[in-house]
Amino acid sequence: MAYKSEFLGTEDVKKLLVKLSVPAIIGMLIMALYNIVDGFFIGRWVGTAAFTGIALIFPFQMMIMAFGVTFGIGGSSLLSRKLGEGNLDLARKAGGNAISSVLILSVLITIVGVVFMVPILNLLGTSTDIFPYAKDYYEIILYGTIFNSYLVAANNLVRAEGMAKIAMFAMVVPAIINIILDPILIIVFNMGIKGAAIATVLSQIIGVIYILKHQFGKNTSIKYAMNDFLINLKILKETVFIGASEFAKLIISSILLILGNNLLGIYGGDIAIAIYGVIMRIAMLLLMPVLGIVQGFQPIVGYNYGKGQLNRVSESIKLALVGTSGLCLLGFILVMIFPEKFIQIFITDPEVISQGVFATRIFFMFSFLIGAQMTIGGLYQSLGKAKPAFIISCARQTLFLMPALIILPLFFGLNGIWFSFPIGDLLGFTLASGIIFKDRKSLNLSS
Repeated sequence: MAYKSEFLGTEDVKKLLVKLSVPAIIGMLIMALYNIVDGFFIGRWVGTAAFTGIALIFPFQMMIMAFGVTFGIGGSSLLSRKLGEGNLDLARKAGGNAISSVLILSVLITIVGVVFMVPILNLLGTSTDIFPYAKDYYEIILYGTIFNSYLVAANNLVRAEGMAKIAMFAMVVPAIINIILDPILIIVFNMGIKGAAIATVLSQIIGVIYILKHQFGKNTSIKYAMNDFLINLKILKETVFIGASEFAKLIISSILLILGNNLLGIYGGDIAIAIYGVIMRIAMLLLMPVLGIVQGFQPIVGYNYGKGQLNRVSESIKLALVGTSGLCLLGFILVMIFPEKFIQIFITDPEVISQGVFATRIFFMFSFLIGAQMTIGGLYQSLGKAKPAFIISCARQTLFLMPALIILPLFFGLNGIWFSFPIGDLLGFTLASGIIFKDRKSLNLSS
């Protein structure tokens, strides 16, 4: 059954990258609408306080996603390389172990989240005024953990087979459902922030049902057997080892969001937290297409690296770098020219818009460099080289951004927080560029 994935090693690389990236871009853009649409309806119909509540829960949602991404990225890297080697048995076990692990962890996360609900909400930075909104959203999102995590993990596994359209629709279908349900539950049934959370979970359930039909249907390249889901420590170790960089990146990003929200509460109050929530949604909107290209080129790299076809590997890297950098440059230009238009998607409060224009321009000052950094990080994940992938994914946040967030506000107050982010982008890009420059000969990138 390997023939279903053989096109990854034979088709023209440029056409192949387009074939795999376009569905991924569409899927990631639609996926971004989960939080964007929630923010749009909550910010405009419920109010700034409620919008701040869902902004404060966003780091917790990222932590939930981190587990699905870890096993999705790690399992898909192993799966695609084993398909390239023609080892279908290990490819199946890589996917099966990823699925079992994410299901077990989802249950554990839900239990911990219920038991420690109040301490977690306090840690996230909720003030007395915001706490009721944050709690209502948190509770419902928490009970959808298993669906959210599975959808993220399974999506990566399906994409690793080369089934980009299936992966796309697995994100598009639930996002469309969410868009339909949000106004109905939030406005028509007057359920407010609870309606947004219910819409999100219901749409994720539908997404899981859709992707399960493929994974266990007739047209999949990976025909799972029951023993493929038994935990194999060797496979699990390699999966976690590869996915650790993405896990660490998301967890550290979540910690940074929590740190940022708490610092913003000190230096700028709930208005500053609301601005940060808006900026993060703008970033998600602009970077999701970039992530789509990265996801599109990863199966090409993994498969051809496993097959020893380094010319195809290097060609896909160069094309992906051009695509991601071009998208980031376009996003940078749009945000610099029209910052207030992006803010007004979510918030109509004049004070938030007035303060947000300056913060948005500073935040995205070096955003045109992020595409290359994301591509290089995704490259090393696909190659199964966990150490450089881990360094690229985590250095920006831990070595550069976190110290800046702690130190700069002491001297520059609220502005010091906003200036910390472009500093992280610039130094993170410099590090990633240095790593790939060192490996340029082994990756056939010298020419």
